[in-house]
Amino acid sequence: MRSWFGGRTVVGDGADGVEAYKQGRADERATVDRDTVAARQDDTAVRVDRGAINDAYDRGRREERLRHRGSPVLGLITAILVIIALAVLILAVRTGSFAGAGAVIDHLIQAPVQGAADKAGNALQNAGQNLKDRAGSGQPTNSGQP
Repeated sequence: MRSWFGGRTVVGDGADGVEAYKQGRADERATVDRDTVAARQDDTAVRVDRGAINDAYDRGRREERLRHRGSPVLGLITAILVIIALAVLILAVRTGSFAGAGAVIDHLIQAPVQGAADKAGNALQNAGQNLKDRAGSGQPTNSGQP
């Protein structure tokens, strides 16, 4: 069986792993205890400065937080999508179905889009008519000369 988290092959069942873990912890504790006793026999004081340990821990957390900061653009896109989803859910509750909510949204979108399409169509027609008028009148067009 291969582990998902590494290239090593895991042999045996979970009980073997738990026993190996417990044995490793016991070995590490014995090493620490042996080093502490040896240091005390050498008349050197073994002191653990809890404040320094806590400061180092907090500093490590801050550094990791800075390294794993999110993107502001991605946060903005996510916030917009959440707002849209909430609006759709509210409309679905008010109309009684998602189909009704979709119809309301289509109606809200249709008016501005239709108005913009009409204005664009009129602008194209006016531009075409202006070109026909200039071509028919025989006046030279402005080709970069003042």
